[in-house]
Amino acid sequence: MVFCVITLIIFVMDSQTVISGATHGLMLWYKNVVPILLPFMLISALVVNSISRKQVKNSNSAIISTIFLGILCGYPVGAKVASDYMQNGIYSKQTGSILLPLCNNSSPMFISGYITTYILGGKISFPTIMALIYIPYILVSLIVLAWANFKKQKDINILPQQTIQIHSTHSDDIIVNSINTITCVGVYIMICSILIEFINNVSPLPESYNLFIAGITEITRGTELFYLSSPLDIKIKTALIVGFTSFGGISALLQTNKVISNSELSIIRYTIIKIICAAMSFMLTMLLI
Repeated sequence: MVFCVITLIIFVMDSQTVISGATHGLMLWYKNVVPILLPFMLISALVVNSISRKQVKNSNSAIISTIFLGILCGYPVGAKVASDYMQNGIYSKQTGSILLPLCNNSSPMFISGYITTYILGGKISFPTIMALIYIPYILVSLIVLAWANFKKQKDINILPQQTIQIHSTHSDDIIVNSINTITCVGVYIMICSILIEFINNVSPLPESYNLFIAGITEITRGTELFYLSSPLDIKIKTALIVGFTSFGGISALLQTNKVISNSELSIIRYTIIKIICAAMSFMLTMLLI
């Protein structure tokens, strides 16, 4: 409550910064996020609904569709798909926990068009950046899976003896749920854009710290500010941007937390894995580029 009051006072005292940040966030959402993400959300919801309604539940089909849709569509579709399959009993919490960090990342379109071309100017090829981002996630997922098998956790696959009541979702419900989710995504992008505006204009910290914080807050505007303004060596800047992209930003964490809130998936565990993989992506980039 005290934090909210303090934040409100700060916002009132510097309303122009709030307006500027909100405008950047909402325009980003309207022009870039809605046209791409909303169709993917609708399609992924239809796929999940179709697989969940089958009489014979196939966890392998659900796992494959989670990987495919998550990697193709980007935040927060992968998390939404994993959460929906878990709630429908198609696969277990352990499986969902392993898939979540692997399948909930920046989309290839964003990485190719924005990070590779616009931010880095083609200094690193798209396949190389994808490898630098996904190799750590694959390694961590394999380690977690091996640890689960070592502990003989039997819930890695679909629960064979459990009776699950599946509620089919009407097409109107799918549309409404997708619109609600995309609206929440827009709110989180706007909030993080306002934070970046305050960090950039008001923060008393040194500029290098402010730019780093901006990069981990929202990767679209944050990476642009960081790359254009940071005095760091180009190699370090490039490696940090790959790390920021791997992490996804606080905005993506908030989006993910929203869509998994009704499942048993842990946002804390997910965040820890994201930080570890982002650090690994940074180190790989420093070593290989």
